[in-house]
Amino acid sequence: MTNTHIDKATAKRIARGDDAAFRSVFDDFFPRLYRYAMAHLDGNREAAEEAVQQTFCKAVERLDTYRGEAPLYAWFVRICRNVITDQYRSRARQAARTLAVEDHAHITAVLDALTAPAVEGPMNQAQARDLRRLVQAILDRLPGRYADILEWKYVEGLSVKEISARLDTGPKAAESLLTRARQAFRDALEALSRAGSAPADELRKDWVKSP
Repeated sequence: MTNTHIDKATAKRIARGDDAAFRSVFDDFFPRLYRYAMAHLDGNREAAEEAVQQTFCKAVERLDTYRGEAPLYAWFVRICRNVITDQYRSRARQAARTLAVEDHAHITAVLDALTAPAVEGPMNQAQARDLRRLVQAILDRLPGRYADILEWKYVEGLSVKEISARLDTGPKAAESLLTRARQAFRDALEALSRAGSAPADELRKDWVKSP
């Protein structure tokens, strides 16, 4: 039985109220989702725990819509990302901004901000928080699977072959999608800079100057 079939069978068991299946998924997914949420919520433990709890509630409610189009954990991650986005919006802290970078090295540097440790000093910490929020904003607003594929490549460190397996497509198609996602970053930064976003403009200048 393939992993997809196992995930679909597990989802059906949970939807039918199988406590053992739910507990197995909860024990496996919760720690990983918690780390993901912590990285996206500035290390706020309370907010991260709340986000993961909401993720499980929403996921269980929607399990009947799961069709195995992605691994069950990736499906949970997508819900978690939406929950985190809602948290930012509810606090009026999510800016309507997008970012991009000039090449692969710059993309890596930007996405590293999601998991980078906090730096000392109130000003540096504030700048780091702003950068993480800005990066999260672009991931939330990219079309299609662009956010997923960029996180898989530059945050999780997956190879193109591994990404193609997650997408259930060929490596060439995965590479093509990755190229379009990078271009979306580049275009978004240019647009945001032209719109007069000082943080984005400063970041763009730094990236353009960097080797």
